Amino acid sequence: MFKLACKKTGSADDAYDLVHDLFADIWRSMPELTEDTTVKSYLVACLYNKIFNYFRSKGLREKHYKNLETFLTHQSVADPNYALMQHEQEQETIQQAIEKEITDMPDKMKRIFIRNYYHDQTITEIAGDLSLSRQTVKNQLHIASKRLRRAVKQFAVNLFSILP
Repeated sequence: MFKLACKKTGSADDAYDLVHDLFADIWRSMPELTEDTTVKSYLVACLYNKIFNYFRSKGLREKHYKNLETFLTHQSVADPNYALMQHEQEQETIQQAIEKEITDMPDKMKRIFIRNYYHDQTITEIAGDLSLSRQTVKNQLHIASKRLRRAVKQFAVNLFSILP
């Protein structure tokens, strides 16, 4: 299966991922398989389906990157200051997304996050000031960081979904 996927994709890493995904899918759908199914032909058919989906998604991704590159090239030729203005606008929008996410945090998480990131307090200092355990402070900072990463990631997804 791996050799066939390598031959079709031209990439050992992609072939490994495809074969791994194939067997994970088969494992999940195991109760649906009948005893009549010829294993080799079933596996090859499933692999070809995975490879087809791989090339289809790869083609769409490359098409979107090419459209983005064309858009940015034409836009920067039309206005030399466009890239700088666009970067500043994106930075401002990211900052707004971060500030909104901080505002939406629960009160305790917000206090811990602000003390750590804006006032440079250590976990030990925050725990002592707020009468919390160090582990609670660590957990709250970890959850806050995950929320902020998700907010910035969502911003990036929204940015790329509006481009042609």
